Amino acid sequence: MITRRQFAAAAAAAGALAVTGRAGAQSRTLTYVGWSQDEAASKPVLTGMFDAYRKAQADVKLDVVGFPWAQMQQNILLRMRSNQPLDVVQLAERWLPQFAATGKMTDLHEVYGKAALEKQISPGVLKLGEFRGKQYGLPWTAGSIGMVANAKVLKDAGVAAPPKTVDAFLDALRAIKKTQPQSVPYAMTTKNNNSLSPDFQVWLWTFGGQLFDDKGKVVVNSAAGVRALSFMADLVKEGLAAKDIDRPDARRMYAQNQTGFYHDAPLARGFARNNSGKGTEFDPFVIAMATPVLKNGDTPQSFAWGHLLTMFSDGRGTPNPQAPQTRLASHLALSDANQLTYFKDQGLFPVTNSALAQLGNDPYVAAWTGASRHAERDEVSQWTTSAEPVTIIGEEVQGGLLGQKTAQAAIESMGKRLEAKMAELAKS
Repeated sequence: MITRRQFAAAAAAAGALAVTGRAGAQSRTLTYVGWSQDEAASKPVLTGMFDAYRKAQADVKLDVVGFPWAQMQQNILLRMRSNQPLDVVQLAERWLPQFAATGKMTDLHEVYGKAALEKQISPGVLKLGEFRGKQYGLPWTAGSIGMVANAKVLKDAGVAAPPKTVDAFLDALRAIKKTQPQSVPYAMTTKNNNSLSPDFQVWLWTFGGQLFDDKGKVVVNSAAGVRALSFMADLVKEGLAAKDIDRPDARRMYAQNQTGFYHDAPLARGFARNNSGKGTEFDPFVIAMATPVLKNGDTPQSFAWGHLLTMFSDGRGTPNPQAPQTRLASHLALSDANQLTYFKDQGLFPVTNSALAQLGNDPYVAAWTGASRHAERDEVSQWTTSAEPVTIIGEEVQGGLLGQKTAQAAIESMGKRLEAKMAELAKS
C-alpha cells in the first residue's frame, strides 16, 4: 500500500534529481515508463510507434521501461525515490490526483499552451488530465466505463430500442427474462471489488448520491445511497442480474447472446468480436448506450476511463515543444495517424478532434463518445491509496447484493468504515 508519508518522502527525494545525472528538459536521452507496450495484445503496435520515433529522432536515445499495470504506481514511486528518470510516463486517469499531489509533475499548459491543446482536444476530454486547474496529463485514449446493449437479445425480447430511463430499463430486463428464462438480462458486476466500485458509483450518481462531497467528507450514507443499492439488490432478487458475475464473465455472456446489457470500457466491441468468434460480423449487435436516467432530462452517468501521458519535473526547467519528451508525447497522443492505428488495432478511442472526426461514420464510436461526455472520475482517486476504500465499497455492496445485509445496513456500514479509513489515511 502506498501511503501519504511515502508519497511525501518520494516528492522530497525527487527534488534531488538534478544531482543524479538525470537527463534535463532538452536532453537527448529519453526514458518512457508504461505498461501497455508490454501487454501481448498491444505490444506490436506500440513497438512500431516507438521504432518510428527512434527513426525520426535518430539523435535521441529512447529507453522504454515497462511494468505490469498492477505494479505501475509502486514502481513510479520507487523511481521517484531513487532519482531514476521519468521523462514520459503512462498513467491511468484515476492515478493522476495521487501523483499530482507530490508537486513533481509538469503542467502541460506550460509545455504546449492551453489554447493549443484545446484546439486539438476537446475540453471535456482534457479534463481527464486535469488536477486543481493544471493540465498534468495529456489524454492518450479516452472514454468511459459505460453501458452496451446487445441488439439481438433486445430484438428477440421485443425491445425496440435501448431504454433511456430506469423504468424503461426494468421493463426491458423483464422482457428479456420472459423470452430467455435462462439468461441474465443485465450482467451487472456482483463480485471483484475493483469492478464493483465503478458500477456502484455509476448507479449511486444516477440516483443522486455521492461517496464524498467536494471537501472529502463521506456522504454515501444517504437516502440516495440506500435507494441505489436497493435497486441493484432488487435486480438480483428478481433474477434480472445474477450473483458471482465479474467483467470477464459479462463479456463472454454478452458475446454468446446470454445477456442484454452490461458495463464495460470502449474495448467492449473488441471483446465481443473475439469472444463470439465472429469478428466484425458481430458488430451490428453491439450498441453503445447511455446509462438509463431516473427521469427524462437527467444527465446520463458514466465512469471516466482513459490513459494519460505525463511528464515528471527534473528541476531543470519546463520542456519546450521541440524537446524529446514533448515530441514523444505528441507522436503517441497527438498524431492522427498513430491515434487511428491504435484504434484500429486495439479499439481504443482517439482523443484528437480531427481523428474522432474521421470516425464520425462509426455509430459505436459516436454513441460512446456522446454518452461519456459527462463521465466522472473515480471518487476514490482523490486519496493517495485507493485499495482499502475500494475494498470497503466492494465488500458492502456485495453484502447488499447477496442478501447478507439490507441495503440500509450495508450503506450505513460503508459510511462508517469509509469515515474511519479516511481518518486513518489522513494521518499516514
